[in-house]
Amino acid sequence: MARLIIVSNRLPMSLHSRPDGTYVLTQNIGGLSTAIGPYHKSHKDCLWVGWSGIDPTTRTEDEINAISDEFTRHRCIPIFLDSKQINGYYAGYSNDTLWPLFHDFAHEAKFDSLTWKAYEEVNEKFADTIAALANPDDTVWVQDYHLMLLPALLRARQPKLKIGWFLHIPFPSPEIFHQLPNGKELLEGLMGADLLGFHTEDFCANFLASVKSMLNLGIDKGGRISVQEDGRQRFVTVDAFPIGMDYGLYRRNARSSLAQAMRHGIEAFSGKRTRRVSTSLSAESRAAAEAEESWSAYTEDDLSEVKLAQSAAAKRGTRDNKVIVSVDRLDYTKGLPERLRAFALMLSRYPEWVGHVTYYLLATPSREGVESYRQLKEHVDQLVGEINGKYSLLSWTPIHYITRSLPIKPVCGIYSAGDVALVTPLRDGMNLVAKEYLASRDGRDGALVLSDQCGAASELTDAYIVNPYDTEAVCEALHSALEISSAEAKRRNAVMQARLKYRTASLWSTEFLSALRQVSDPRWADRRLRSIQRDRLVHEWGQSGRKLLLCDYDGTLTQLTRTPGRAKPTRRLLALLREVGSIPDVDLYLVSGRTQETMEEWFGDLPVGLIAEHGAWRSEPVISDKAASKRIWIRADGMPDPEEWRPIIEIIMDKAVARVPKSFIEHKSTDLAWHYRLSDQKLAKEQRERLVAELEKICPQYDLLVMRNSKVIEVCPTNVSKGQAVEPLLRCGRYDFVLALGDDTTDETMFEAVVNAAGAHIEPHSEIDVESALSSADAESDIESNDSTLTGWTIKVGAGDTQAHSRIASPADTERLLGYLVSESQAVAAGSLPELEGRPKDEIEAKNNAKPKGVPKAKK
Repeated sequence: MARLIIVSNRLPMSLHSRPDGTYVLTQNIGGLSTAIGPYHKSHKDCLWVGWSGIDPTTRTEDEINAISDEFTRHRCIPIFLDSKQINGYYAGYSNDTLWPLFHDFAHEAKFDSLTWKAYEEVNEKFADTIAALANPDDTVWVQDYHLMLLPALLRARQPKLKIGWFLHIPFPSPEIFHQLPNGKELLEGLMGADLLGFHTEDFCANFLASVKSMLNLGIDKGGRISVQEDGRQRFVTVDAFPIGMDYGLYRRNARSSLAQAMRHGIEAFSGKRTRRVSTSLSAESRAAAEAEESWSAYTEDDLSEVKLAQSAAAKRGTRDNKVIVSVDRLDYTKGLPERLRAFALMLSRYPEWVGHVTYYLLATPSREGVESYRQLKEHVDQLVGEINGKYSLLSWTPIHYITRSLPIKPVCGIYSAGDVALVTPLRDGMNLVAKEYLASRDGRDGALVLSDQCGAASELTDAYIVNPYDTEAVCEALHSALEISSAEAKRRNAVMQARLKYRTASLWSTEFLSALRQVSDPRWADRRLRSIQRDRLVHEWGQSGRKLLLCDYDGTLTQLTRTPGRAKPTRRLLALLREVGSIPDVDLYLVSGRTQETMEEWFGDLPVGLIAEHGAWRSEPVISDKAASKRIWIRADGMPDPEEWRPIIEIIMDKAVARVPKSFIEHKSTDLAWHYRLSDQKLAKEQRERLVAELEKICPQYDLLVMRNSKVIEVCPTNVSKGQAVEPLLRCGRYDFVLALGDDTTDETMFEAVVNAAGAHIEPHSEIDVESALSSADAESDIESNDSTLTGWTIKVGAGDTQAHSRIASPADTERLLGYLVSESQAVAAGSLPELEGRPKDEIEAKNNAKPKGVPKAKK
């Protein structure tokens, strides 16, 4: 059985010794452990390879064996590195060279040939370990900048492996990457992968530009790099996969008793909460209140600060107290000094906030033995001291500075207490802090000030986006965020939260692995729906008025089964279809070759249109609690009389059944289908051609058509096709967006109809040219310029020739795409909430008035 092998610098579990000499492993929180850990835990065929955290020179052989056994019991394969290897490979080349350079801090990068040799040595050690346990059909997913040589090393040892690699930090511009002495070797190492993933399209563009200039390899219009391997061509696909976070985890933890205690304590300390709160911070709160009461004991002549204090106290009735929060590692990439200067500027420019806003700054120390990090901490300590010294009042300190690591629940408490989150890294790959803050305030107000230099800025567009180097801009954004109304803050957050709830870490890992399977298989690799295209599709869906969604069933929404009856929809799929069909500005039609009776039985109570037997029967969407009883079916006009042709065709198909064991005939009201899915495929394919030849001699006499589908030969009237069935919908002028999905030849007529209706506004399958289109700015401007009256998208599901303009691999990909569309519709609806306030609920939710009662008439 094929397995997934995840490879990262560290394992997701940490080892602890018990008093009795045995060992126990605990799950790590944060980073990769949170993102991929659930996938590893739930898939028993998944292994994880990484550094154990143990120096083998400090343990006996028996201890090493016992530690290995404990890791292996949890499907973790430990790699043991000594202190010299760690200092050279991890602390040296990875963190002293690659980390600063990839974050555009080239002046902080150290170039040392000894640390490079240690990096090569450890990557070789990883390759040897994985090659010894991997099977040829396994998939290996390598994580991050620590292991950039590993893909090529693995490819040399195991050529048939499917290999993916993902970078969790930014990829720098070509000009900066060229400064790296061993940059060419790193790029060559990555050419061993099938799929290379980055957080954003900008990072993809930087990487491709570096490959083009340093390796001189060909890059096609889809962003695929052409590599020659053993005399044959192989492609390395580059794409963006923005990482999500476990939204539910942070939402739940924010509601825990510990997080709520943390929140209430912060609110009490900052003056937001006046009643007594039984938390560890109650004493600080009471002390602050006592200090405020004691101001009257002084005179203005005795203490100049008292005037400020009295002024602040007088304003407490007119200005609410607010809390600003930020959570970071103490790293020069996070922009802490710049952030503090912007906060100080705000207090100076808007003195009405003095005494009324408290900044909770959680900065976890990191790499305390490195001089540049020690200097950074000293600088931050100094700035905090200066600001607190300048602006503090007797009962109020502007910055509450925490320099220690906190577990997830207290952190969620800090998020939950924050009226504003200040997230302004100078450079970051994604930055999940912004997403964690929004999840912790699910359904609540709160404002996010976010740096434009992190990947999250391209997703969280309703935040206050700022240049972190622009102190004035950050100051003004911070002031605006503090002044925002609760209703507007809730509206902005609801838009972003609707997307984050769907775009989770689990979705990210699933999509990367699905893309890796697709690009590794030549049958699926062409016309792959890249993330930039999917994002454009989702954007156009959200921005359009009325949308038409045409979706095949078998092979598109559900896997093909051995017999037709086994493909009954699951509860999960039915719930998804109901959700899509219930969106007020969406008309969903299931366009299938299934019989009218089957479509009625399976989907009759859904708010969707049904087209059965390739268009022979149609039923329009019905919105009612008793939809099945009210559904009306209409038969297509001009159908040949089945009593004339059916007996003749059935005799021919009966002969094929006799020749091919386990094949059978499916009888429909308007056509006949010969299935051979259960049969010996070699024999069936031989007899299929004989059957088709016999049918094609007879069928034209009765205006019948022979269709070759997936392991089925179908005979139906020539005037019936999915394309003809959906054409009235496409020509009615009611819609400005249409998406069609299908998996076999019967769906090609539907794709053709969409192309003809949309004309020049169909999404081109050639994809965008790498030179210009890998720029996200270009993509966005292209989106905005589309003024089509009908924007068309056609997507093929699975392998096979097609005229569709994009391809996804499986019905699971279809479900995920529909999930994107639902979340986008929810985000758009949340963004327009203020306009809906005061309107009757039934007016907002009712879809009867929005749905067509029949096939819309074409415009004259």
